[in-house]
Amino acid sequence: MSIPNIPIPEVKSSEIVYKGYFDLRVDLLQLPHGPQLPYTVLLTKVHATAIIAETPDGKFVINREYRHPTGKWLLSCPGGRIDIGESPLQAASRELLEETGYVGSEYIQIGTIFPFPAVSDQPIHYIWAKGVKKVQPPEHEAFELIHTEVMSKEEILREIASGVPVDGVLCTALYLRDLVG
Repeated sequence: MSIPNIPIPEVKSSEIVYKGYFDLRVDLLQLPHGPQLPYTVLLTKVHATAIIAETPDGKFVINREYRHPTGKWLLSCPGGRIDIGESPLQAASRELLEETGYVGSEYIQIGTIFPFPAVSDQPIHYIWAKGVKKVQPPEHEAFELIHTEVMSKEEILREIASGVPVDGVLCTALYLRDLVG
């Protein structure tokens, strides 16, 4: 599919207005149809990984993680930031072990998605960890409030359908797993 030759906005100025764990940048855009408008961008600095971890009997290692901006425990999958020098597969292996205590026998990259492109440039690399087994207790970072469970796909889908708060990353991981599985 080709994209029409339509002009994109010109960046007239760009300013970092906040530096921290994430940076915030405000760009002044000259839109192709005339007006100039400010646009705020969340700069994440690194890529992220999300893992759909499947046990030998076809169940999934799922996290319930407290996410402070929502004030809720969300049904999710393991994942996190990719450290400098790490590949998405290396980060997935590390994050899965740290958050859940599980390791996989095989790791396969199944897709890369921009989950929040209206605000952030961060891609999430989705990894399918096959044949996962628990080898140690999780080693959570201080700000990680995580409870790990093993669930069938049917149980996960029932929870989602019932209205349990869910991280959309999990839905994408399940979808991508089904595409390649």
